[in-house]
Amino acid sequence: MTPSKSTTTARVAKIPYLNSTPFFRGLGLRGQELAECTPRQLGVLAAAGEISAGLLPVADFLRLKSQFDRLGPFGIAVRGRVRSVLLFARKPIRQLEGAVIAITEDTSTSAVLLRLLLEQRYHVIPAGYEPRRHAERRKQLALAAKERRQDTEADALLLIGDEALQFQKTNTQYPYEFDLGFEWWLWQHLPCTFAVWAVRKDVPVAEKRQLELSLSGALGRNMGQLEAIAHEHAPALGLSPQEAHSYLSSFVYRLSQPEEEGIARFEQLANAHHLL
Repeated sequence: MTPSKSTTTARVAKIPYLNSTPFFRGLGLRGQELAECTPRQLGVLAAAGEISAGLLPVADFLRLKSQFDRLGPFGIAVRGRVRSVLLFARKPIRQLEGAVIAITEDTSTSAVLLRLLLEQRYHVIPAGYEPRRHAERRKQLALAAKERRQDTEADALLLIGDEALQFQKTNTQYPYEFDLGFEWWLWQHLPCTFAVWAVRKDVPVAEKRQLELSLSGALGRNMGQLEAIAHEHAPALGLSPQEAHSYLSSFVYRLSQPEEEGIARFEQLANAHHLL
């Protein structure tokens, strides 16, 4: 595939989730515009050449390696529970054979990860995976809007990011909950990396270097201020500051050899099963 030409060298994508805040809080950019988008939207914009750099979902980076380079050792990974990539289900995971799985349209990497876990780890083949909005259109008309329920006819629901954190607090529909980062850890005994910082190959070297330095500086400052970040963001998510701090503290933001091994294993498995 011929790489698309970038339509701009000045747009840096910002993922508006709590777990990406350590990169973006106080991030100083010189002549570059921040464009807020979900992980899936970021993948689409990156493929179209409309984003010069961003915290690219791993699945999208692997698809776009001909157009993007990694930017420093930066990313978002966990060695165990992620707490915000969650499958909510009406049945135990081994009983989801023939189930309908509703998937948030914000996700890219997590949708691939879910299929690997269900189909390859547990040998469970659902009846189908469908965008969440399609499942919601099939909800019973009798559902009262004031109940603020997210009930669907789906047997399970995959949510990510801040929405997963919030839904976990109010969920009364799905008695079973599965943390995909932890499921990957138990299966592969490797960290799960959900996103990596990447930059278009055609961005000038000086701009790449400046962005890398800015990210390193912002991350360095913010890792010492996780408690403050937690206090800033916890109320909007329905979390206590302690919960938000514990959540942020679980992430690896400077990737090292174990994370690289996890990325390589994810790519190997996803390619073997034609999921990239």
